[in-house]
Amino acid sequence: MMKSWSEKKKELKSIDPMRMNELEAVAQLVNAIHQRRIELGWTQKELADKVGIHQESIARIENGGTIPRLDTVFKLALALGMKISLHGMEEAASVG
Repeated sequence: MMKSWSEKKKELKSIDPMRMNELEAVAQLVNAIHQRRIELGWTQKELADKVGIHQESIARIENGGTIPRLDTVFKLALALGMKISLHGMEEAASVG
């Protein structure tokens, strides 16, 4: 049985704020990696082969089925010619 949205929201609200920030940050990184892969015209298999993981792992990461470890995110970004950088909160808040 599928969960209703109200149940899902309650579940998400029960996650502590620090963990929620972490999940949002990972989601942003994964989204940027996915966009870059598409821009380069690479398949999930091509990226997986360059990084040394299975294509199914890339699919699970991209569709939110699994939360990748930071070292995996770093390897994916590097393979795509990207770098990960951190910015002060005030800088991030002023963007857009």
